[in-house]
Amino acid sequence: MGALELKNYTYEDYLDIDKSTPDSQRCELIFGHIYAMSGASAEHQDVVGSIFFILKNLQKKTMCLPRVAPYDLKIECHGGINVVQPDIILYCSKKEIPCAVFEVLSPSTAYKDKSVKKELYESCGILNYFLVDPLAKTIDKFILHDKSYHYDRCYAGDDQMTIECLKMEVVVDEMFE
Repeated sequence: MGALELKNYTYEDYLDIDKSTPDSQRCELIFGHIYAMSGASAEHQDVVGSIFFILKNLQKKTMCLPRVAPYDLKIECHGGINVVQPDIILYCSKKEIPCAVFEVLSPSTAYKDKSVKKELYESCGILNYFLVDPLAKTIDKFILHDKSYHYDRCYAGDDQMTIECLKMEVVVDEMFE
């Protein structure tokens, strides 16, 4: 089953949603649509934690700052304000727009991550987009070139994958430890 989707919402509508109680539903606003978010599995969180740990350790060498969900990324592009909670965000030179986003796929979010969120990150100028599949232990990498994402390739195992804004390579297997 896909995520619940509500249409034609503004940023002000998003702000009116009560997110103050522990049992309130997390949600995202993407191109005027509200998407409800469910909790993550243990496997999902393990992969998110491993990637964050690697990026956090590289912070001293690169001065890039990783953030982990739940963390609101508020980005304005194409005349609208969007609020998403990527699994991992990496800020380097610009603090308002991240240079890389990692989305760890789950059955309830995979379609949204591969479609509307990819379109959002692309249209807002995020340099790298990584789709992480925790079951297959693969990472699909996209690089922004001429305002459009170009598929680099699928990485797995002992492949070394470059994160452009870090100007560094990481071993893919380590992201799944």
